Amino acid sequence: MPEDNCGVLVFSDGTTFKGKLFGWVAKRESFGEAVFQTAMSGYQESLTDPSYRGQIVCFTYPSFGNYGVNQSDMESKKIWLSGVVVRDLCEIPSNFSATMTVDEFLKSQKTIALTGVDTRAVVRKIREGGAQTAGIFACPENTSTAELVAKVKAQPSMDGQNLVKDFDGVDGNIFVKKYLTQNNVNTKSLIPIAVLDFGIKYNILRELIRAGFYPTVYAGDIALGTQKGFSVDSYHGFFFSNGPGDPSVVQNGIKNIKMLMETGKPCLGICLGHQMLALALGAKTYKLKFGHHGGNQPVKTDYRKQVIITSQNHGFAVDEASLKKVTAAGAKFEVNANDLSAEGFRVINDRHKIMSVQYHPEAAPGPHDAAVVFKEFHALF
Repeated sequence: MPEDNCGVLVFSDGTTFKGKLFGWVAKRESFGEAVFQTAMSGYQESLTDPSYRGQIVCFTYPSFGNYGVNQSDMESKKIWLSGVVVRDLCEIPSNFSATMTVDEFLKSQKTIALTGVDTRAVVRKIREGGAQTAGIFACPENTSTAELVAKVKAQPSMDGQNLVKDFDGVDGNIFVKKYLTQNNVNTKSLIPIAVLDFGIKYNILRELIRAGFYPTVYAGDIALGTQKGFSVDSYHGFFFSNGPGDPSVVQNGIKNIKMLMETGKPCLGICLGHQMLALALGAKTYKLKFGHHGGNQPVKTDYRKQVIITSQNHGFAVDEASLKKVTAAGAKFEVNANDLSAEGFRVINDRHKIMSVQYHPEAAPGPHDAAVVFKEFHALF
């Protein structure tokens, strides 16, 4: 890597961190909400997780790229995040399945990154000051820090951003057909469900099939009545996916969920889908200080009488007080054991069959403690 490949991470309050650029260096600058990710492995899954759209992600594990990149660890068709910040880039990966280095992968995806950064200091910065807009820049020769800060401040906040409009379900359906064919799955034995795509991960679709479902994917933020092939009567239940951005502004998605929820058929929401399901019920959402991003979030689940360690990736959360006001008697709830934020709820009665979790039961990356959620969803049918 050329010694003159100087780069800098600039926060909206003027805080800066220097390092060396890698990936698509030609981009010269990129903007996004700065967050940190605490998983110790699974960087490729994180890079291709659509929930990171519009964010610059600081990876806390010090070494990055050790096992390269391969096709089987993709969680979507491409990288969605705006930039990457790491402590140490491994340029010579060791893994029999690797087809390229992470540097080559970022170049192919036109994504800029920064290495040699004091990532512990970046994490402290975000934890103390909260997630805020930042930019990665090639070190400018004749530009002051004040000018870079002005560029960062001109960028929109994550609050109020609808980032799910490009997710149309097409890529998800391609993945489903490929997976079913490659694994010789008997589709006649599967329960047909409709999936609303707000930025779905491949492993969610994979786990739904393994749990006994045949998912057909539709655009989440387009009125279902206008989408070719959709009919409520064609499906036994509905699933609402993860995704990026502010859930409160995805109005068509919330309307879709409300309509499907009122059919009385089983519904499961994950992450952004969970937040919008709560909004469809009449609850409220709010922005967390720095979000939950990683594979080590403890969730207390009273109805299972256990604490599970979960994979999470979200910057917004459901306001639990408002949720309890709009859910029927007998509803069950889950909370984060660290900050007591809402992590899930269940409303099972004569009118509704709703399961909803903030965490990612499919993991990728992360622990598999919560994989039971898919079996519990199947039990509702």
